[in-house]
Amino acid sequence: MQVIEVENVLNEPQILLWEAVSEDTTAVLVESTNETITVQQDKPLNTNSINLESRRYIGNKNKLSNWIFETIAQQTENCSTFFDVFAGTGTIAQKAMKIYNKVIINDILFSNQVIYKAFFEAKEWDKEKIKIILKGYNTLNSNEIEDNYFSNNFGDKFFDYENAKLIGYIRQDIENQKNNLTEKEYCILLATLIYNIDKIANTVGHFDAYIKKTIRKQKLYLRLIEITDFQNIEIHRENANELIHKVKTDIAYIDPPYNSRQYSRFYHIYENLIKWQKPELFGVALKPPTENMSVYCTVQAKKAFKELVENIDSKYLIVSYNNTYNSKSSSSENKMKLEEIELILKNKGETQVFESSHRFFNTGKTDFNNHKEYLFITKTNHINKIIKAIRSPLFYVGDKFKLIPQIKKYFPENIDRFIEPFTGGGSVFLNAEAKEYYLNDINKYVVKIHSFLLENANNTSLFFQKTKELINKYELSQSYVEDIVPSELKEKFGKTYYAHFNKESFKKLKKDFNNDKQNIYLLYLLLIYGFNRMLRFNSKDEYNLPVGNVDFNKNVIESLEDYFDWVQNKNIKWHNLDYIAFLNNFEFKENDFIYFDPPYLITFSEYNKLWNEEKELEFIQYLDILHNKNIKFAVSNVTHYKGRENSLFIEWAKKYNIYPIKSNYISYHDNSIKNFQEVLITNYGTI
Repeated sequence: MQVIEVENVLNEPQILLWEAVSEDTTAVLVESTNETITVQQDKPLNTNSINLESRRYIGNKNKLSNWIFETIAQQTENCSTFFDVFAGTGTIAQKAMKIYNKVIINDILFSNQVIYKAFFEAKEWDKEKIKIILKGYNTLNSNEIEDNYFSNNFGDKFFDYENAKLIGYIRQDIENQKNNLTEKEYCILLATLIYNIDKIANTVGHFDAYIKKTIRKQKLYLRLIEITDFQNIEIHRENANELIHKVKTDIAYIDPPYNSRQYSRFYHIYENLIKWQKPELFGVALKPPTENMSVYCTVQAKKAFKELVENIDSKYLIVSYNNTYNSKSSSSENKMKLEEIELILKNKGETQVFESSHRFFNTGKTDFNNHKEYLFITKTNHINKIIKAIRSPLFYVGDKFKLIPQIKKYFPENIDRFIEPFTGGGSVFLNAEAKEYYLNDINKYVVKIHSFLLENANNTSLFFQKTKELINKYELSQSYVEDIVPSELKEKFGKTYYAHFNKESFKKLKKDFNNDKQNIYLLYLLLIYGFNRMLRFNSKDEYNLPVGNVDFNKNVIESLEDYFDWVQNKNIKWHNLDYIAFLNNFEFKENDFIYFDPPYLITFSEYNKLWNEEKELEFIQYLDILHNKNIKFAVSNVTHYKGRENSLFIEWAKKYNIYPIKSNYISYHDNSIKNFQEVLITNYGTI
């Protein structure tokens, strides 16, 4: 092994230990920074694509990933969603994509967000087009390129001057071509540039310093990154402590910064390249003005971590930690100690600690011979979590989603069979705890949609792929992916621009469904894009609602994902009968519970038109029969609406327990909010 002494811009001597690690690179173990860096060698040109793991990055967990995921697999169960809260290089998230149905990735760096989009997102791109562009860049002659922002600032410092000119020229050309590139293509070119210049940077692996030695000449050659198209991925660039309030997951993997080294400052050149605002630079390391600073690199780290753990909505928390807090270097000293992390996690739930020893390269300032990586696995206490109600992806009129906290608290504690004769959208059964679920609705199309979603619960990737293909086919808006509504349309029509944008496409969708009523994919899209998200059919059994001012948005995606997660492994049986015929099928038992949400006699929703006083009288008499058989039930109903009163129901309810429910009714006709009085009636317990 060869030993070479170099200097950085701070004039602190560093000892580099050179060690071959691949055909075209050599690893450098830098004792003063605890890092491994990579330097290009004089070898035959490698034209293979570049993988995600090849980037130099502090705290990279690539070598530990197998141990991490083996431990997670042994200690968790029934998990389909993985949230990488501080994703860094993205290597952990990439491995998670091979295991879990959905992966959520977050990091505050602009450069990391672009890298995730380039490597992972399933968006349109043309490989041959990218290859042609890269071939053009690889034939550039630096002698024919003028000085530019990048070469003037970083030439013969972080990069050889000729390469710095190429980098600046290529970056500007990518920006100039942006309008002719898809978002995926734009990100691919930027990520490819970052990964290739990382291999020739005159640094020890980050940009807090450059090596004060003559830079060995080696021409920049751009090799394409390895690109995958992962369907169920969600990419964020947000403050982690704010993002957690918007995310629900099964596993949250947490690997925050643990010392004072700010990643936005260590990788400022990549941040500068991605944003390309060409700011004024300061100091020997030529950094832009301070931004994107993490609280986890400050004395407030413990407080921030405690807040994150307390508020995150996840079945399991997986926390990575390495024990370097005894360092004599203040920048390397951990801001949180092992014991502090463990205490915070134990307050969230049952916590286990696992450890793995691995090689540590010290700075020469610290006597530390027992370097370990720790993995905390916490199974969270559900009773301590803020309970998030599941919303039905049918968004049905009369849906009880917003009333779940009020209604559910009156349900029996132990339910063997949950029975719902008027299921509708289904938000109530989605939030009820029982061993079995028997569900019914008189509307055959409501039952068809529920049954269709239930069938797709075990293959959600295919469902979302097919749905996306149909949305694209009909050229409907899909704001959860991108905003394709022209700005002039928004300006002209204000809050109703979705209806105007989707109008003609919706007509075609409606026509196609009415010609093929077995295609429930089309029916579900009609529900989502239709007026007030309703289902209405004429005497010919044709769907006949107009387009609505609605869209396939993030709320739809989240409700579908929640629905699919919840119904998996549940014992659910669907029926399409009149409610009495449905209930007459049962031989009722002690822990059966029936929840009724019938049409309301005194309101004007479309499905209430089939309900009259005769039906209301039949209904309450049937409830009395159930009560006499000691069968537990609860009934939602409206007693007062717009000056009208359901005196028949009010008089009957006096025999039972009456619980007022605070709610507002959104009118089917004009979307205005109408105050009314809703109640829940039970025949068990006391007020």
